[in-house]
Amino acid sequence: MNRFVSECLGRRYEVISAFDGGDGLEKAARFRPTLIVSNIMMPRVSGVEMIAELRQLPQLSSTPILLLSAKADEDLMVKLLDEGAQDFIVKPFSERELLVRVRNLVVAQQAREATIESLAREHDAREEAEVQKRLAENANRAKDEFLAMLGHELRNPLSPILTALQLMKLRGESGSERERTVIERQVNHLTRLVDDLLDVSRIARGRVELKTEIVELSEVVAKAIEMASPLLEQRTHTLTVDVPRRGLLVDGDPTRLGQVVSNLLTNAAKYTPPGGRISIRAELVDDEIVLSVRDTGIGMTADVLPRVFDLFVQERQALDRSQGGLGIGLTIVRNLIERHGGSVSARSDGPGTGSEFIVRLPVAGLAHAIGLPAPTSSEMAEGAIRPGGAVRILVVDDNEDGAEMLAETLSGKGYETRVAHDAPTALRVAADFAPDIAFLDLGLPVMDGYELASHLRGLPGLEGVRLVAVTGYGQESDRQRTRQAGFHHHLVKPVNIDAIEATLLAFAQQDTE
Repeated sequence: MNRFVSECLGRRYEVISAFDGGDGLEKAARFRPTLIVSNIMMPRVSGVEMIAELRQLPQLSSTPILLLSAKADEDLMVKLLDEGAQDFIVKPFSERELLVRVRNLVVAQQAREATIESLAREHDAREEAEVQKRLAENANRAKDEFLAMLGHELRNPLSPILTALQLMKLRGESGSERERTVIERQVNHLTRLVDDLLDVSRIARGRVELKTEIVELSEVVAKAIEMASPLLEQRTHTLTVDVPRRGLLVDGDPTRLGQVVSNLLTNAAKYTPPGGRISIRAELVDDEIVLSVRDTGIGMTADVLPRVFDLFVQERQALDRSQGGLGIGLTIVRNLIERHGGSVSARSDGPGTGSEFIVRLPVAGLAHAIGLPAPTSSEMAEGAIRPGGAVRILVVDDNEDGAEMLAETLSGKGYETRVAHDAPTALRVAADFAPDIAFLDLGLPVMDGYELASHLRGLPGLEGVRLVAVTGYGQESDRQRTRQAGFHHHLVKPVNIDAIEATLLAFAQQDTE
């Protein structure tokens, strides 16, 4: 009978024969068959014992078993099926019956193995995706930390350079004016590049906090033109502005919206040859404010146009890279506009035809409904009292050039100043000087600015000293930490004189309230 079974199955399947239960167990463990066909009655090890042994082996625990028996004993069949056999056939049987039962068991086993393999692949794929995700998150975190540190390290030397240039301008020194202008322009350019790098990182991680208010778009555009005007003037562009002074109210962050418009104007200026024309226009279309910036520049090819807002994408430049930039300004534009609930698109008819960028923003709901104009920043500042002479300011920074330049600037505006380059010296000076305001660098040696702030407030008479953090770190998490540490303002290097004046003005306004 064993030879009959082997010959029947051998015509369709690869068959490995064994002539007793022990031999069968050994070969099954070695070859891991798709199906086991066995007699119940065998020498050494019976079919019943073989089933029990097979099910103890992990690699054969689910292998289907077809048992052959000379008698149709119902109790025996139930017992064997219960102990792990998949099917039972009673002798005598035909080749056709044998092949059908074997085929059914083989097909079922192959389907089971395919399902297990598929599930295993899915599990492996999920695990692999999770590992790549974790690696990407770690890489992004490392990139963000690197950019933050890079920004800090770049801002430290930039701060005294910019302050020195602004101080020279305030003094009205006319010597080397052309050289000074070049240095100032390049320092400002480098500062913008650093800010853009950090902005991309913050925006991508959703770390940008929008400080929204109802604002006239004309006011935003005016600030943006002021920021972009040095490059526009340098390249002798003609700028046409068609933006209504009143009636285009946006519920947004004026600073960030100004950055958007400034980036669009700067982008147009960089890619428009000297003497070209740039126009900025805004109008109300249904419930949207539509702002467009159009230029007569180099235009865009069809393959660049769909990707122009992607990170680091730029139209091909000449080897001298006269247009400059990192290809991140438009990425910032798209992300900030989307954060305001709007959209931005680009159009160009091809190289040499110029480009147009179109921003769509929702109209400010409440202000639009009642039809009232929003107060402008200049109107809000009217009547403000400017700070005056007897205010004492302590400047603490281990960058000696930066500290001296800042103190000299403040002295030139009528403030009484003292300088220290580390925390222990600052505490000794403060005990005698009793400053009203302290500008503290956070990255001080020995004792950092946070700890110094706490010690300063612990000195007799200095419980109410106003603290201004001056640092190269400008992310929202950094600002939150300084707020929690009790600082009143957070200035990011290089610190602009306008930002310093705004800080001091805010203190003066608080004193008069």
